[in-house]
Amino acid sequence: MFWVIRWTDLKTGVDHAIVVEAKTRAAAETIALKRDIPVVYIGTAEDADIAQARDNKRLWCYTRQRGLRCFGQPITTRQLVCLVLCGIWTIGIILQALGILRAPVLTS
Repeated sequence: MFWVIRWTDLKTGVDHAIVVEAKTRAAAETIALKRDIPVVYIGTAEDADIAQARDNKRLWCYTRQRGLRCFGQPITTRQLVCLVLCGIWTIGIILQALGILRAPVLTS
């Protein structure tokens, strides 16, 4: 379950919010206390809160997102196939440069 934690920075007076993934409200409050956040409000996060936190990079979740990933970015199956083919072609070029793999000779 996602929880929104809101607080005000005491030095600047700016309002902040983060969204954390925790099983209970007490666990979300513990996360805030561990990070020295002066909690003003803790409540269940709505979809808009989650989207805003994701855009601001203030979404702390612990479960992995599903899907294929490369260098931390989601990729499609087509992109994965392209990366695998590029890897195979690179191996072939290296083996050919070392003389291990020879190009077929066509005779007519």
